[in-house]
Amino acid sequence: MLQLFGGRTMRRGLYSIVALLGALGVTLVGVTAGAGRAHASARVHAAWTLQCPDPYPATRDPSNPLMLPHPPGSDPLNGAQFFVDGPAHGVAAGAIAKLLGLNPKAFPDSYSWAQFKADIEVGQFHSRFSALSPKVQWDIGMLEKIADEPEAQRFSSYVYGNGDPSSVLKQVWKIFCHNLTADPGGVPIITTYFLHPDVGKVCSSPAKIRAAEPRFKSQIDAMAQGTGNRPAVYLLEIDAIGTSTCHRGLSTYLSLLRYEVQKISALPHTVVYIEGGYSDSHGPSYTAKALNAAGVRSVRGFFTNDTHLNWTIDEVRWAEKVSKLTGGAHFIVNTSENGNGPKKNPHPVKQGNEDLCNPPNRSIGPLPTTQTGFPLADAWIWEHVPGESSGRCNGGPPAGTFWPNRAIDLAAYGSIRLGPRYPAQPD
Repeated sequence: MLQLFGGRTMRRGLYSIVALLGALGVTLVGVTAGAGRAHASARVHAAWTLQCPDPYPATRDPSNPLMLPHPPGSDPLNGAQFFVDGPAHGVAAGAIAKLLGLNPKAFPDSYSWAQFKADIEVGQFHSRFSALSPKVQWDIGMLEKIADEPEAQRFSSYVYGNGDPSSVLKQVWKIFCHNLTADPGGVPIITTYFLHPDVGKVCSSPAKIRAAEPRFKSQIDAMAQGTGNRPAVYLLEIDAIGTSTCHRGLSTYLSLLRYEVQKISALPHTVVYIEGGYSDSHGPSYTAKALNAAGVRSVRGFFTNDTHLNWTIDEVRWAEKVSKLTGGAHFIVNTSENGNGPKKNPHPVKQGNEDLCNPPNRSIGPLPTTQTGFPLADAWIWEHVPGESSGRCNGGPPAGTFWPNRAIDLAAYGSIRLGPRYPAQPD
């Protein structure tokens, strides 16, 4: 299996966790240091401030914003070891645990994927693995292709409670204070999904968008405060630009996105990309206009193909045109399930250009890497875990649910080509 960013070694170490003080009735205020506090809004209650230490400095090094061990050069992501989740929270690793007859939730947060994989291959779980049928062993091998790679985390209106600021902060603390202990030093890739749930998924009026503004901003304030000085790559707002054209209050809608861009990019150790849509939907001119209004020139760039399966090379050629209209913005392409490209619909006017709901005979795409071979393309990244259902269609479970059988099929095809005329990469 190709390893990400020059290889990943098994890392051991202690990661300090502060107990959940709220359960003890104790409130400590004012502990989050530096930019995490300086940029926090009064909308975020002080009692939510502390759950685990934020040991990072408040000063940003523009040449190395993620504080990588070695200077990254022109690409701030180059050389990063992105966060790989363990079986307690990682969906592919957890699915492997279940195939072994283990309860993934019984593992501590800090039990890493590297350690779990070693325990399967030669350690305490090897006898369990050896006792499985060849078919199940093969299934585990396919899921390992996915578990080996960084798993993006998502902050949204749908997790914990009703999406109010305290619920958002709980999501942030869960990732930074618990999940990340499975891979100490791993840089998280974080996607956000607040704008659509708050504003409305399609064709919102200016009044509806304005009505959503206070809640949306309070969510973003909470996310920024919880992140504080910690290093993270933020991919902001799934489908934000890609589905924006029918909003009648487009300028107001984009002003909310710009608020999030400004808030998160002001943190000292974030690298920010804005969702930019997909090559089979909008032209470069509209996309660039929307991205410019959202503030793309003040951040690293944009990301594409987030909910689509377009060929990587098609996204690159389209994104290069967008880049010329956005001051040379760099970009990331989501390659989680585009190794066989999209499944085109027979009636695109009525059905859309491609089948987006668990289309059959697809494949994992090019493996996550910063070595893309294209100067403006900072990385291929799996913006969601291959095998995450897109809805109750083609036999799938509810949207957002990890579907192991589909993940296994995606990994088995494994062509991971950039395009139809490009050879497959080895996997």
